[in-house]
Amino acid sequence: MSDRFTVAVFVGTRADLGPLTPVLEALEEAPDVRLRVLTGVMYAVDDLVAALPAHVSPQRWRAAVVPLAEPMAEVTVDAQLEQGARLARAAGTALRDDVDVLLVLGDRWELLYVVPPAVLLGVPVVHLHGGEVTEGALDERVRHAVTKLADQHCVASPDAAARLRQLGEPAERIHVTGAPGLDRLATATALDDADLAELLGVDRVEHPLALFTYHPPTAQPGAPVGRWAREAAEAALAVCGTVIATHPGMDEGREEILVALAGLAADEPRLCLVAALGRHYPRVLAASDVVVGNSSSGVIEAATLHVPAVDVGERQRGRLRGANVLHADEGRFAVEAAVRRAVSPQWVERSAGAANPYGAGEASSRILDIVREAGSAPRAKHFVDLTSEEER
Repeated sequence: MSDRFTVAVFVGTRADLGPLTPVLEALEEAPDVRLRVLTGVMYAVDDLVAALPAHVSPQRWRAAVVPLAEPMAEVTVDAQLEQGARLARAAGTALRDDVDVLLVLGDRWELLYVVPPAVLLGVPVVHLHGGEVTEGALDERVRHAVTKLADQHCVASPDAAARLRQLGEPAERIHVTGAPGLDRLATATALDDADLAELLGVDRVEHPLALFTYHPPTAQPGAPVGRWAREAAEAALAVCGTVIATHPGMDEGREEILVALAGLAADEPRLCLVAALGRHYPRVLAASDVVVGNSSSGVIEAATLHVPAVDVGERQRGRLRGANVLHADEGRFAVEAAVRRAVSPQWVERSAGAANPYGAGEASSRILDIVREAGSAPRAKHFVDLTSEEER
C-alpha cells in the first residue's frame, strides 16, 4: 500500500451513518487517507452532507461523496431488489477506481449488493459490528454473511469476537475495538429545553422526555407493525410529557409505521415526529429521560449517557445489553409498564451506574489503525475449526 491510500466507506441510511460518523471523521482527518463516501439508499448527496459533522466544510464532504444510486422513494421487496441491482453495478464501477479498502458497518440488506463487488475485485473489506445477535430481524443473516465475505473484523465486544471464531474466522483478523458510535457520545452535553423546543419547532418540551424509534421487525412477516408502533408510542405518551419519534428504517413495513405515527401525531401534539436527528442526536439523547422502541441505539448507545431504555418486541432479541435496558413485549400495556419502571427513581439510579458493554468511546482510532493494515493480509482466508475444548 502506498503512503497515501483510498478508503471507501459505504453509508446507506442513518442506521450506519450514526455509528460511522466518528470513523468518517478520523479517516477525513488522517493525512495518509483519501476518503470516499459511497451512498445510495436513503441519502441524496446534499442530505448526507448536511448530516455529517459540521466542523468539516460542506465542500470537503461533498467532494468525498460518491452517489451509487438515487435514494429510494419507497421500500418494498421489489424496490429493494431493483435498488440492489443498481448498487451492485455502481459499486463495481466505484471500487475499480483506485480504492484500496472498503469499510462497511453492520447488517443492512444493501450490504449484500455492495460487498460482493469488492470481493470479486480483490478490494479488502473491513467490517464493523459483526458477530452480534438480533434474532428478530433479517439483519441477523446479512451480518453473518458479510462476516464471511470480509477480510478484517472490528467488533464491539468480546462475545461478538467469540461468535466470529465460531464462524471459522482466524483470530488475527478479529479486533475488539468497541462500538464506534459511542465515540460521539463521550463528550455530548444535553440540549436545554429551550434549544430542544426550537429544534423540534414546538413551544416547549415536557419531562419525562422520551426518544422513540420503532423499526419493522423484519423476521416477523405479516406482523401488524403499524399497530405495534402506535401502541408503543401511546404507551410512551401515557408516561412521558414529550415523545420525540424518529422515522423508521428503510425496510418493508416502513410506510405502515409512518402512517400510524403520523396519525397519532395529528391527534397528540406531545408526539413530535421528525425524519431524523442527524448531528443533533447525541445532545438529544443526553437530554432524554428514557429511550423507547426497538432500535439498536437504545441497546448500544444509551448506556454511555446513563439513559434508561425500553427495548420493545423481538427485533433486538439476543443482543448484548447493559443494566440500563428493560425489555417489553409488544402491546400498549406491556410497554407502558416498562416505561413507568424505566423512569422510576430506582431504575434511573441503576442506569446512572450502568457500564456500557460496548466500550468506552475510543473505537475510531483503533479502527483507523486496522484499516491502514487491511491490505497487508493475505487474500486467502483459512477456516478455523474449533476444537472440542473450544466448543465447551
